[in-house]
Amino acid sequence: MAQHWDIEKVDSAGWGAAVDMRWHPDGRLFLCYSATSGIIRLASKDSIWSYEDLPQWYPTLSGSQGFDIDRRGRIGVSYASTDNHHRYALKTDTGWTDVPTPFNEIPPHYPYLTTLDTAGAPTITVQTGDVFELACLRDTTWVPRTLMSGVSDYENDFHCCDLGPTAEGVVWGVFTHFMYFPLCYMSGMDLYSFQVRDSEVAVVLVRDNPWGIGAASGCVDRQGSVHSCYCYWPTELCLDHTAIDTPIVNLTAVKFDSRDRPQIAYVPSAGGLLYRYLEVGVWHIFDLQVTGVTALSLIIDKQSQPFVAYTTSQGVFLAHGVDVVGQSEEQREPSVLGSWPRAALVRNVLDLPVSPRPVRAALFDMTGRRVADLRSGANDVSGLAPGMYFVREETQASSHKLQAVQKVVITR
Repeated sequence: MAQHWDIEKVDSAGWGAAVDMRWHPDGRLFLCYSATSGIIRLASKDSIWSYEDLPQWYPTLSGSQGFDIDRRGRIGVSYASTDNHHRYALKTDTGWTDVPTPFNEIPPHYPYLTTLDTAGAPTITVQTGDVFELACLRDTTWVPRTLMSGVSDYENDFHCCDLGPTAEGVVWGVFTHFMYFPLCYMSGMDLYSFQVRDSEVAVVLVRDNPWGIGAASGCVDRQGSVHSCYCYWPTELCLDHTAIDTPIVNLTAVKFDSRDRPQIAYVPSAGGLLYRYLEVGVWHIFDLQVTGVTALSLIIDKQSQPFVAYTTSQGVFLAHGVDVVGQSEEQREPSVLGSWPRAALVRNVLDLPVSPRPVRAALFDMTGRRVADLRSGANDVSGLAPGMYFVREETQASSHKLQAVQKVVITR
């Protein structure tokens, strides 16, 4: 089947402030977005699209919603109401329930984000004063965990860019911290990732910048490692610590598929909607020929093909990439790299497996640049910068199979 994108309109309504997608356990794809003033809408598709609006207990601020679905099919939506309260709504088999929260201070950045852990417990992010917190509902009590406290004497502004659970029940996220000194031009923005397990909180600085970091999004790979995609001002689109494109971008969305390949959808500041994925050290790029995008979300199906939801002034749309991502693992040349873990951690020395046949391989960085030739046994990589790399085993020129590839992470 030829590579192409199927694009359909989901809804003519949509304010364009936020859109998000999740898979339901029954296989349906759900979208959550602001449909009209004060209304949050869920759209799902079986053979046709169906729609359901969140009950109007309180008028909502458009674009303030966060959304998730747990393994039992329960749907959680957090949102801000116009009376300056942080609200949470949960849908189970018995219908919608308004779940009170104790958070009344509304931070100036949207959307509020929510997730449901593997046990179905709602978790939200919230800024209270100068403190950024993750709060989880345990029974009937919201238990907060402090992620970061602001810098004294500065105005502090936190914005959670992505949030979700791992298979082990660890909640992960990516957020920015913007701080500025009142009446002065002193300001800066940093990007962080975090993981929370019970009472243990681990926060990692991803990137600091005196000018600003924008359009950030995040995801986890199969090992539960957190990755960040963002615009590093003034010119770079970055994945983790590596620049992968040069335009300034307004929106990003990132996911890692079942083979730990990064897939990214983004909106350059000049307009349009681009999608790319990394295969064997090479970025493959598609232009969806779309203009006026105001919100963006990305999700991947079981065949590693992307769905991109986006909003424009015309409504909410869904683009499905058909056969745009490379061939499956079964179509690859048998490889001596198959005994490696899915993502090997390397410190100074990269050991290639020794086998009866000679191994010829090369190491590529995330931009697709060949940085080293490799041989069986020990290979010195101490001179390379920390980050994600790809080992590509080189097959015979007569082979029509794809070359085997293995992700490695060089650390210090």
